[in-house]
Amino acid sequence: MKIDIAICTHKRPTELALLLQGLRTQTHQDFDVYITDDRSQPGIEQHHFLMCIITRMRLEGHKVVVKRNEIRVGVSRLRREQMEIITTKGDGELILTIDDDVIPQPDYLELLHKGIEEGYDIVSGVTPPMMTPNWKRDTQYVKPYVDNIEIDKEGNITRFDDNCGYEFIQSELIPSLHYRSGALFRKKVMTECFFPENLGFCSFREEEFLGWQAHIKGFRFAIQTGAIIYHQLTPSGGNRTQEYHQNIARNVEKHKEWTKELYVKCGYDFIQRAKEAIHEQQKTDKKE
Repeated sequence: MKIDIAICTHKRPTELALLLQGLRTQTHQDFDVYITDDRSQPGIEQHHFLMCIITRMRLEGHKVVVKRNEIRVGVSRLRREQMEIITTKGDGELILTIDDDVIPQPDYLELLHKGIEEGYDIVSGVTPPMMTPNWKRDTQYVKPYVDNIEIDKEGNITRFDDNCGYEFIQSELIPSLHYRSGALFRKKVMTECFFPENLGFCSFREEEFLGWQAHIKGFRFAIQTGAIIYHQLTPSGGNRTQEYHQNIARNVEKHKEWTKELYVKCGYDFIQRAKEAIHEQQKTDKKE
């Protein structure tokens, strides 16, 4: 299945070049790329080395669309705008959203694609920091779902695990309750669920805003523990502003409030329902 890759970028030309080169060497090559520049100065097309890679990718058969925003809007709103374009004009059956400061291992797309083929709707990998020592965890400690999340009877989030910033010993496809950046989606997900528009320049928690909608719609999540994108954690550009840490705290509070509102609106614990669906699927798989 063909993949439309959506990249939002701001003032990270070197990191973007490394990402694009990482895509050039993927074992799965059936993809096009959509890049939106959130008013970088200078813009993408003014960097010779970037245009060399983009041109090479076009020569190798990939459609690479570069769009520039003249008014900066932030990553989450930018992704929402990208999805409106890709879901109507893109040729792919799948959509990958990926940050501009990560470098994927060569089999990253291939492993996520296999997860989709196994019946999941959203599959992401792990995102360890690139500059830290490489130590690996055993997947037995993150089952039956990679990240446990719990909501109380008033809609308050009481537990929120995140085990995807590490590498794992085993390469496995494991059900999950949320996804990480660098996720592969069936296009249908992006026509029924939407990125938030109110997170400003910091996109922290955007995955959960979209993910909760996906749970309510009944979409299935998984983490492929062998699919790795190394995160450079670039301290400038992208989301990074002087108010970055304050923005993270603000987005966390926004997400908590929104979760409670959604819980009341739904009238049921959508996270618990997702867990029950995972257990039922596992029972069915064992019988087969």
